[in-house]
Amino acid sequence: MHQDTAAPATFASATLGPLLRAQRTARAYLDATTLRPDPVMTWASPNVILLDHPAMMLREFRLPGETMRARRRAAKKAGAIPLLLVAPEINGSNIADYAPDQSFVRTALQAGFGRVAVVHWRSADAAIKDHRIEDSIAAIEAAVDALGGRVHLAGICQGGWEAAIVAARRPESAASLTVIAAAIDFHAGDGALQHLVEAMPQEVYEAFVAAGGGVMRGAHLNRGFTMLKAWERLVVNPWRTWNQLDDPAAMERLDRFHGWYHSVKDLPGPMYLRAVDDLFRHNRLVTGELTLDGEPVDLGRIECPVAMVAGGRDHITPAAQVFALEDVCGSETTARWELDAGHVGVCMGHGPLRNHWPQIFAWLRDAAPDVASADAP
Repeated sequence: MHQDTAAPATFASATLGPLLRAQRTARAYLDATTLRPDPVMTWASPNVILLDHPAMMLREFRLPGETMRARRRAAKKAGAIPLLLVAPEINGSNIADYAPDQSFVRTALQAGFGRVAVVHWRSADAAIKDHRIEDSIAAIEAAVDALGGRVHLAGICQGGWEAAIVAARRPESAASLTVIAAAIDFHAGDGALQHLVEAMPQEVYEAFVAAGGGVMRGAHLNRGFTMLKAWERLVVNPWRTWNQLDDPAAMERLDRFHGWYHSVKDLPGPMYLRAVDDLFRHNRLVTGELTLDGEPVDLGRIECPVAMVAGGRDHITPAAQVFALEDVCGSETTARWELDAGHVGVCMGHGPLRNHWPQIFAWLRDAAPDVASADAP
């Protein structure tokens, strides 16, 4: 009876085999990381550009399987107040619609908001490299006007303090205000960015902008955020990627994250430098000393319902920086949520979107009901 036996390993196969496998793995790792193509920002949900502005595009969303016309018609009939989300000006604005199962805008649409739109910021080019904070605020106000002049106003991170400024400057335009992982008191708590700004003179930031030709390069910003969690970003994450090269689902998640985090997003130099100095360094928003075009920004003028959403594991914006809005705004209707999430996960993590945001959206709609609902007997 014939019995198959494995061929004995030769010296060449015993020595070169592992080396060749290691070489293939190393090449696969480089293809998945260092050598990957430039990222392409993608959106998970169908949307249209409602407003094409020099500083941003205003995108309006719908759920898969429905038409924008039908959604808008139903919203108009219900007297629905739109939800406008101001994305951060750093990294990709598609954090608002990151993936089909990690989408802030889909969660909002499913929660009953008739219209949902996102401010999608442009990367600073020659046309807008000299934009100031005032220009960003004017762009958001243009988005509010494009949606009818009154919105549920929400903002993530930088978009949160910008939304608060809009609500203070134009109180009539905000049916409600939601700040998400957004600093209001930049010196509260124990934030990593606070310590970084304290350690670096303003001249260093000015040198970065000068080296960028008048803009703060997004690549420099990403490196800075990486160094805030250097062990995790430079050791743990690469090791995890190496061990997941044969996992297609893991590689798909990595591609999606790369498309968001590494999207080139340069910031206008004047806007960036003033934010560093006036807000992070001197904390002038919460003290009432911040002025735009000579006019002070008074957060006490915010009288609409205010929701404050923070991450309990947020190393960039501690909860105390977010919740400080309650002490300085003029609203009598406020609520705060501290979620089990980091800075990014607050608005796009599976758990927060599934377990907390439907409740937050319900609170907002109850606190500032649609026109038809408010008029109903």
